[in-house]
Amino acid sequence: MMNQLKACTLTFLLAGFVFPQQSLAANVPPLSNQLKQVIQWFTGKFDNSQNVASNPAIPLINMRNCSVQLAGGGTDGTGSVYLEQQSPVFNRVRFYSFGLGSGTINLGIRSFINSSSLSGICDRPASERIISQDNLAAAVCSLNLTYEPNRYVGNNAPNGCPTITGGKVVSDVSIQANSINSLDQIFDSSGKLLAGSRINFQRLATVPESSPLAGFAITGAGLIFLNRRKQQEKRVKSVKQS
Repeated sequence: MMNQLKACTLTFLLAGFVFPQQSLAANVPPLSNQLKQVIQWFTGKFDNSQNVASNPAIPLINMRNCSVQLAGGGTDGTGSVYLEQQSPVFNRVRFYSFGLGSGTINLGIRSFINSSSLSGICDRPASERIISQDNLAAAVCSLNLTYEPNRYVGNNAPNGCPTITGGKVVSDVSIQANSINSLDQIFDSSGKLLAGSRINFQRLATVPESSPLAGFAITGAGLIFLNRRKQQEKRVKSVKQS
């Protein structure tokens, strides 16, 4: 009887570990849905004004990311995004490629050979946001984005990505629906940390465009007010003449 009781207790304890893991796995979206979601969260207009308020040493950075098409490149299971960052001390543009990995989202970051022709590309219609494969540098900085509830996280430590000076850049990123947190640590060839500040980008609220119906409503209200004003003036004039 004692052995049976121990066996039942062990079975109960094992079940307590197995079921929560199965429940957690069941809540993970399919990888194709993750790809769409992380691209949607990554695109838009952002800045780090809250970051600057708490640390004035960090420059204000305006960031705009938009989906683009890669001319001559495959589109199945991938998504391309043009990133543009502007600040008083630097301007940075990059090509971000999101793809399906083995249980994660693969992110590849590449620079442009000639970026001058791409200025203002996010202001163009989606059908005209086309980037040539020949305009992309060969070197790719890669990391994997892993799904967590309400965010995607990635880190390419300890190897990072090599720099042209023999050092490396180690990146840590977290992407949420309305914010992007990033930390790029730059090391020299001897492993000494040269720079690295965590940047917190917040999505900027867009001002909705006024619809034609709203314009008609405002115009109609104005006409009603003018008609009533004229009627009142006529009544006052008739009273004075009588």
